[in-house]
Amino acid sequence: MDSYVGKPLPRNPLALAALYKEGLGRLWQNQKQAADALTRFGVKREDVNRALRLSSMPTDALMLFADCGINGRTARELIRIERAIGRAALEERAQAIAKEGKSRTELVQMLDDQSPVPPKRRRTPQVDLPSIRAQQYVNGIATNKWSTMTEAAKTEGWGKEMLFKSTMLAGLPPVITSLFEQKRFSLRNGETLLALIGTLGISKVTQNARKLAEQPGRRSSEQILNYLAGGPADADCKVKVQLVGDKVTFSFSFKARATRRDLVDVDQLQSLASFALGNLVELGRR
Repeated sequence: MDSYVGKPLPRNPLALAALYKEGLGRLWQNQKQAADALTRFGVKREDVNRALRLSSMPTDALMLFADCGINGRTARELIRIERAIGRAALEERAQAIAKEGKSRTELVQMLDDQSPVPPKRRRTPQVDLPSIRAQQYVNGIATNKWSTMTEAAKTEGWGKEMLFKSTMLAGLPPVITSLFEQKRFSLRNGETLLALIGTLGISKVTQNARKLAEQPGRRSSEQILNYLAGGPADADCKVKVQLVGDKVTFSFSFKARATRRDLVDVDQLQSLASFALGNLVELGRR
C-alpha cells in the first residue's frame, strides 16, 4: 500500500484523529511519531495536532457537519472560531443552528456569526467515481479495447494513478465496499479508505466494517470512514454468537441509556443474528 501517494488523511481530520487514537500505544507513542509513520499519506505533525484539537470540540458543533463532512479547511476555521469566542459560546451557537440543507461553508459562516451565502452546488462528475472508472476499465479489457492499465490511461486520457486506485477500491472485500453508496463515493473518500488500510491493515479495517455492518442505520461516507479508522463504537445494539458443540447461543446487548434511534425490531435482530452466525462459520473454516 506504500504506493498510495496523496493527501487523503489531512483532508479528513476526524478520520485522522480516530486513526491516531487507534494506533496510540501500538503504532506510535506521540503525535510526531504518528506524523512520521503517516508521511507517505501526506500527513504532517500539524495535521495530527489540528485533527485532535478538532475531535475534542463540542459534540454539538461537530454534529452539524455529520452530513457534509469536515475537511482540512473547515477544521482550521472551526479552531479559529473556538479560539476567538471560546468553547462555551461555540457550543451555544451550534445548538441554535439547524443543519438541514446547509453546506459546510454556510455552517461555518453561521458559527462565525455571519450571514451565510449559499454556495453554487455541484455534483461529483459520474465519470470520476471510482466504481464507474473501474468498471470502464474492466469493460475495455473484456472488449480488447486495451490490454494494460497504461494503455487504458493513455487511450482515454485518464490519470494512471487514479485508475490504479479505482481498480484497487473495486477489488476490496464486499463487506467494506457495501457500506458505501457507490454513486456518492468519491475518489477522495477512496484515497482515505486506502490510507486507512495501508496503516491499519486490511484485516483490522475488515473487522471494523463487519462491526459497523451489524448496526442498522444510514451513514455518510465520512461517518463510515471515521468508524473504519477506529472511531466511536457506541452501537445501540451489539450481538454475539457462541457455538459449543451443536448448540448455538445468540445474545443481544443494549446500553443502559436512551438510544439515538428506536430499538431494533425482530427483523433487524434476525438480520444481526444471521450476520453474526455467518462470521462465526467463516472463522471456523480458517
